[in-house]
Amino acid sequence: MLSQECRNPSPNFSNPTSSTVSVNSNNQSDFVKGSAKAYLHLLCTAKHWKQPLFECCNEEGPPHIKLFTFKVSILSEVGFVILESYSHARSTKKAAAEDAAEGALWCLKHMTI
Repeated sequence: MLSQECRNPSPNFSNPTSSTVSVNSNNQSDFVKGSAKAYLHLLCTAKHWKQPLFECCNEEGPPHIKLFTFKVSILSEVGFVILESYSHARSTKKAAAEDAAEGALWCLKHMTI
């Protein structure tokens, strides 16, 4: 079984919804407004993979300042793991999931599938 684990190499301290990459009909990248999580869903659909699975894999800290770490798994149609990406610890579940999606997109861009 092929597996690729990837941790987001550089934290993105900017607004996670400020811009992501989208692919037009000519397979050329364009910057558009949107979330990495939404783009990852579109990419998985286009490649005939299962939809990405987001999971909160760690909660730490006291209740008033919790930090969340998310994992996103991308599986092929037959169930092989294509990659898993982990977020940095973030103060909200939404931000952690977005960070994991950004890491997954970075990995997919830099590896050959």
